[in-house]
Amino acid sequence: MVMPLSWKIGAGVAGLIVAVLAWNGLSQYLAARHADEVMRDSARSAELDAQQAKAHAQQSRAQLAADLKQQREDLSDTYQQVNEQARQYQAEQAVRLERQRQEELRVQESYRLDRNQQCVGGVVINRNGTSFTQVFGKDGAPIPCRGDLATEPLR
Repeated sequence: MVMPLSWKIGAGVAGLIVAVLAWNGLSQYLAARHADEVMRDSARSAELDAQQAKAHAQQSRAQLAADLKQQREDLSDTYQQVNEQARQYQAEQAVRLERQRQEELRVQESYRLDRNQQCVGGVVINRNGTSFTQVFGKDGAPIPCRGDLATEPLR
C-alpha cells in the first residue's frame, strides 16, 4: 500500500508536532523538577539559616546572662569591699575620737587644782601642811585661777 505524499507529509508534520510537544513537555517537566529542587534547597538553606540564627541567639543570650551574672558578682564584691572599708573607717574614726576625747580630758585635768592646791585671791596656792606657797607659771608669774580651775596647765 502506497501512501500518498500528502499523507506522508501530514504524518511527518504530525510526528514533528508530537516530537515538539514531547520535547516541550519534557522541558517543562525538567524545569518544574529543577524549580522544585531549587525550592527544596532554598527551604533547606532557610531552615539551616534559621537554626544557625536561633543557635547564635541562644549563645548570645547565654553570654549576656553570664556577663550580667559576672557584673552582679563584681558589683556585690565591690559593695562588700566598700562596706568593709566603711566599717574599718568608722572603727578607726571611733578610736581617733576616743583618743581625742581622752586627750581633751587629760588637758582639762591639767588645769584642775590638785587636792593640795587652792584658789585664793584668784591665784593658785600650794598647801603643804601648814605652809602655803604660790604656784608660778612658765613665765614666772603666779598662775591665775577661778574656782577649781587654773588658767594654764598645772602639770
